[in-house]
Amino acid sequence: MTCKSNHKLGEIDFNMQNIDSAIKTLKSNGSTGTDDIPSVIYKNGSTEMVVLLLRIFTLSLETGTYPEVWKTTYILPKHKAGAKTSACNYRPINITPVISRIMEKVVKDQVSDNLLEHELINPSQHGFLKKRSCATCHIDFFNEVTRSRDNRELVIVLYFDITKAFDRVPHNLLVSRLCSLGICDPLLSWIKSFLRDRNQITKVGSIISRPKPVSSGVIQGSVLGPLLFIIYINSICECFSVGKPILYADDLKVTYKCKNTDLGITLNAIQQELEKMDRWCDTWQLQFNVDKCGWLCIGCNNLELDLTIQGHALLRLESVLDLGLKYSHDLSFSEHISKQVSKSRRLIGFLLRNFYRNESRILLYKVCVRPLFDYCSFMYSSIRIEDKLKVEGVQRYFTSKLLGTENGANYSTRCDTLGLETLWLRRLRLNLTLYYKLLNHLVFTSTNGIRLSDDSVYKLRHTKGTVAIEQCKTATRQKFYLIRYAQIWNKLPMEMRQAGTLASFKKVLNDKLHEFANDSSLSSYLRASEIIGPFNV
Repeated sequence: MTCKSNHKLGEIDFNMQNIDSAIKTLKSNGSTGTDDIPSVIYKNGSTEMVVLLLRIFTLSLETGTYPEVWKTTYILPKHKAGAKTSACNYRPINITPVISRIMEKVVKDQVSDNLLEHELINPSQHGFLKKRSCATCHIDFFNEVTRSRDNRELVIVLYFDITKAFDRVPHNLLVSRLCSLGICDPLLSWIKSFLRDRNQITKVGSIISRPKPVSSGVIQGSVLGPLLFIIYINSICECFSVGKPILYADDLKVTYKCKNTDLGITLNAIQQELEKMDRWCDTWQLQFNVDKCGWLCIGCNNLELDLTIQGHALLRLESVLDLGLKYSHDLSFSEHISKQVSKSRRLIGFLLRNFYRNESRILLYKVCVRPLFDYCSFMYSSIRIEDKLKVEGVQRYFTSKLLGTENGANYSTRCDTLGLETLWLRRLRLNLTLYYKLLNHLVFTSTNGIRLSDDSVYKLRHTKGTVAIEQCKTATRQKFYLIRYAQIWNKLPMEMRQAGTLASFKKVLNDKLHEFANDSSLSSYLRASEIIGPFNV
């Protein structure tokens, strides 16, 4: 395999600072590996301990040897779905020794920085990389889809599931891939040592199995393993010239757009690219789980397609659960909202039955319930008002149970009394912060959906820091996060738009958000509601 990079990476710069930083990222209550040394020992250790780790890590890299005693890991089986009596329905989570996690963290950060700096990772990949997340993956996807629908194009989305992707990576092919990206000795030898001669011990409660050797795969649950997998799967994007791939680690979807008149040409292109994927899987010794692969057509509910992969027909999907979000062929999130609301009400019922102090209930509500609605909160700008009312109803119910309604206090007053923000105001805060990060390139996006307006560039006083508003033809596009929040962003106070750092933006946001959100002059501009606020977000 030819090397795609003229830049070589063979050394890792271990120093006191990056080792100490890696230690600080450890969870104090994290699981211990087979050495039974908890992370708190390292977190509370002295400078002498960091010096000792520096010597160990430096010697390990210089000799290209990953210590044998770190190679045995615990496997904790985590149930996914289906019958609990079937081993196929469990995801293996590796618990590596804490000392290994510290070293892997330093290695992973420097390798990923190098690959991103030299553009050796496809921009379609959003998994386990700095500035990228499930949220950025969804933003890129829905931006592509809503823009295509705004142009009156059909959108066909293919979804793929790779069978036991992390466990089946052949080590020899992974090493070949690393070489092609400029990874060389002693780092390459160290990674080879990291991969080979590993053992796993399954642990259920206090019961453990005998050690079993591992001959393939990257270590799922380790720090370095996901990056190695991303490197391995990176070339799958080369299968597509018509379709646009979007990945989060091994979760792959590909979007195709076309006018109705060009559907036949597009279908031929899709089938050709599916055949390229067949050949890619043969070359890299991976296999699709065809029962979990399928296609979704956005824009035409009665379209029938005859698409095959690895000799099997792709299933037609009416809705899909994609990285924690469920949506249908008409981009409705109603089923997702109903499920989250139902789950949150069950959790609230549990809290109310089992905890009696309001302080405990509020704390557990913030930890267990509210995150259900914080996840990818940007998509709420696209959902129906009825669904937003359902979501806000969860906190309305919770606050009324804690305080009662006899005193006649309204929802906002109850929230203030309990130290809670209304959910719509919390979404506004989270999504404005995300918009600031996107605008200032603090998080990654492959889209060009946000840019400063021409007036802002010419520094007219009242337009400093404003963004260009895209002209949209459809309500679906108008409601999409990047469009909806561009309008809100331009209405922000100038000092908020021009904040020089994220910290200063958050400070101004904290100081000004309530005043801005309750500005009555905005109610005539944007739809008003006592329950979900004037912004309909």
